[in-house]
Amino acid sequence: MNTVIRHVRVIDGKGAVFEDQNVLFNQEGIQKITSEEVTADQEIDGNGKSLLPGLIDCHVHLGCGVLGETVPEEEQGLAMVLQMKECIRHGITTVRSMGTADDSDIKVRNLINSGYLKGCRILASGRGISITGGHGWSMNYECDTPAETRKAARKAIQAGADVLKMFATGGMGTKGSIPNAPQLSEEQMRVVCEEAERRGLLTAAHCTGLEGAKRAIRAGVRSIEHIQMDRETAQMMKERGSYYCPTIVTRYNIIHSTEPEYEFMRKKASPQDLERKKKAIELCLEYGVPICAGTDSIGSVCNNGLTRMGESLLTELGIYHEFGMSNMQVIESATSVAAQMLQIEDETGALEEGKCADMILVEGKPDYNLDDLKELVMTVRAGEILYCRE
Repeated sequence: MNTVIRHVRVIDGKGAVFEDQNVLFNQEGIQKITSEEVTADQEIDGNGKSLLPGLIDCHVHLGCGVLGETVPEEEQGLAMVLQMKECIRHGITTVRSMGTADDSDIKVRNLINSGYLKGCRILASGRGISITGGHGWSMNYECDTPAETRKAARKAIQAGADVLKMFATGGMGTKGSIPNAPQLSEEQMRVVCEEAERRGLLTAAHCTGLEGAKRAIRAGVRSIEHIQMDRETAQMMKERGSYYCPTIVTRYNIIHSTEPEYEFMRKKASPQDLERKKKAIELCLEYGVPICAGTDSIGSVCNNGLTRMGESLLTELGIYHEFGMSNMQVIESATSVAAQMLQIEDETGALEEGKCADMILVEGKPDYNLDDLKELVMTVRAGEILYCRE
């Protein structure tokens, strides 16, 4: 069935805005974007609204139990189904899952790709790769030599991973882990990158400390997560073509949480961490390091984790603007830049004829007022309307 959104303001995700457009789409993709009249089976009034590419969250943890507890696989699956609904309800049409116990994200991705479930496009990592007892060890392949690490990478590939997730340093969420301490060696991460390149897969590294980040950058890791960078690191990332995924909202939540279960993380954090995150954004803008939006959302069956799936991306984007990014730069970080980092820019991330119809319709003009992203009217995923405001 063909659907047209009439007289809508189009923000293409790549910096351009087109007024009073008619956008024709179906499940095969975006058929036409034009100011001329078109006919369709279904018509939607776009007056006073803006149409954007569906948002992309480049760092989530689908499922639950990622802080060390054992959770039955069926409970993981239930959590993911509910999280997909929350993502769609907040305009997110693609997520990169960055570490999930039991490879549950890979299994749910396969169900979505096969048409058995409706939900976001998932790029899944399954189990991550860490040193023995390292950050996130309970849901990772644990390895301590380059040979063991290569085998772990091959196991992740065999399981069906889209992205090979490495833990270059300790972190906040694992009890007893020292956040900035280096863990995986440069050589270990290099062999993972070699295996990923051999299969055309993505790589990413959890890095809260600069030494671990520098190891990951030199090893050739595509996206560097979390770091509070300095000039040397920013220059290295620019030269090597690395992407930065900030995940600021989770650090904010750690610092401000009053829940007893997160006390061990609060003790590791400092209010100055947010100033360091702001400096990282400023350095990326100065050096031209591409920023791809991500939240580090961690859910549960009732979706009451520290950083809630879906809505936290809108908070994250607001922080980027507060820290110096323009509204259009912020939008691009969750659309075209994110799609480029994920190597899916031929499919999504921009509103262009021939691309997959992943789109959101919002009230107002988010390129002028970013809060208008919260005024979601409709989410379209692969040409199908999965959310429509009543």
